[in-house]
Amino acid sequence: MNLQVELEIVEALKRFHRIHSGETALVIGNGPSLNNTPLKELSERYVSMGSNKIYRLPFTPKYYCIIDEEMAATCIPLPADFKPEEMFIRAEYGIGNPIYPIVASGFGLDISNFVVMGGSVTFALLQLAFYMDFSTVVLVGIDHNYPKASQYERCRFTAKGNDPDHFRCPDGRPYFEEGKVFNPPELDGLTQAYKIADEVYSKTNKSIINLTPDTHLDVFKKDNWNNWLR
Repeated sequence: MNLQVELEIVEALKRFHRIHSGETALVIGNGPSLNNTPLKELSERYVSMGSNKIYRLPFTPKYYCIIDEEMAATCIPLPADFKPEEMFIRAEYGIGNPIYPIVASGFGLDISNFVVMGGSVTFALLQLAFYMDFSTVVLVGIDHNYPKASQYERCRFTAKGNDPDHFRCPDGRPYFEEGKVFNPPELDGLTQAYKIADEVYSKTNKSIINLTPDTHLDVFKKDNWNNWLR
């Protein structure tokens, strides 16, 4: 990639800086609780941010993101009728707004530079939301519980059988499709990443609130999504 192209990418990403100052973002995970979440109603009130295979729910967020290499390989090409307003996809795919995920500890403050992987695309969405200057982020679908994928610990695995770790797809096929290779979650590392996110948001007078019912994640303040529809 030549310098001119790199500069154009940086400038394209910088246009998102502080474009949602003072607003509330709806950051959507892909947990099983999503099947019982009023996603349409919440997304009509708040700016939605989704990821990975959210299109199989089906649902189209305003902002869409993929950072994991194995997940990208199973999602791309994206369905022709899936058209978010903006997409943030790891740079090598040349789709949407290219972002550069890195494996490191910390929190990326400038998405035109990089985003920290943190163990989940949700962590990347929190970095995007911070850069866009949302004052509040509400989380749904963040069950933080992977009874099947966690069995594989740190090894890539080939999916088989049902998938209780994610939302049910209407077509009956599991979210982690059989025969495809995926990365398992690293819950301890992900929990630590979320703690970093909470600290960064708190220090800048922003807040992250988890509306996921029965979530296993205790890092963020919790609330009921009913309170955010009133």
